Amino acid sequence: MIHPATRDLLQSAAKQRGFQSLLQQVTRRERGPFSVSGLVTTAKALYTVLLYQATEKPVFVIVDGNKEAEALLESTEVFFELLFEGRDLPAPQLLPALDVLPHQRLSPHSEIAEERAVALWRLSAKKIPITIVPVASALLRTESADFYRQLALTLRTGEELPLDALTQHLESIGYERREPVEMVGEYSLRGGIFDVFPAEASRPVRVEFFGDEIESIRQFDVESQRSVLKVPATTLLPLAEYPRSRTLLRELAEAAEEQELDLSNPGEVFPGWEFLVPLVRPRAHHLLSLTRDALVVVDEPGAIQ
Repeated sequence: MIHPATRDLLQSAAKQRGFQSLLQQVTRRERGPFSVSGLVTTAKALYTVLLYQATEKPVFVIVDGNKEAEALLESTEVFFELLFEGRDLPAPQLLPALDVLPHQRLSPHSEIAEERAVALWRLSAKKIPITIVPVASALLRTESADFYRQLALTLRTGEELPLDALTQHLESIGYERREPVEMVGEYSLRGGIFDVFPAEASRPVRVEFFGDEIESIRQFDVESQRSVLKVPATTLLPLAEYPRSRTLLRELAEAAEEQELDLSNPGEVFPGWEFLVPLVRPRAHHLLSLTRDALVVVDEPGAIQ
């Protein structure tokens, strides 16, 4: 638990004249841009959290690259936890930039792809207080909020869902079949017992089916593989920005042929397939369209330009 004196010390930073002037301009909806200068990374993180606290508007922080985003997120998470202790709010997040370029004909690193998929879903499904975004990521067009929301799948006790439809959907959003389930993104199926480790979950879950009906959902321990806690529902978040359906893969194979790419197995996932998706499924939205009435903070504009 944070000491009251520590919280008061952090809150005192909000009384700084320059920050108060900025808040007045923002709350009056004056036309920007507004600026605050002379801040190190830690101070930037604190004032970002204070800005959200004062306005209760989602904040996007645009930074130069993934390295800068990770450094800022680390401090932002600390101050957010200190100032909002005990409140049920989503944590600040990072929407990373892709680590490869289209001409390299490589797919992004799996961790980056997974982090992007979860972040886009969170932006579409929740009111995220603070999202830190490298400029290369901010410039990418997106799908609609409805598109990202439907990628997640919630399982509830008593509901019916065919197992083949469940596994097909999971594989389309980036999950892989493994036995036993030990890491995020893995699932297994033995008879009517379905194990899966959802993204952002502290433990994997074991779902027992009777036919197509979900009889029970229990969290289980990775080491012992024994059930430890019964839960009423679990949400399986996406690990891929685009569902890898057969239709999409067929369209991508045709696009790859037009781009004179030699595919060893047409109709299957291939390195760099993500960069061809916009050719067959044009994107008509942008990052800010996923969240209403957001504030945009640009860190070190000179470096970004």
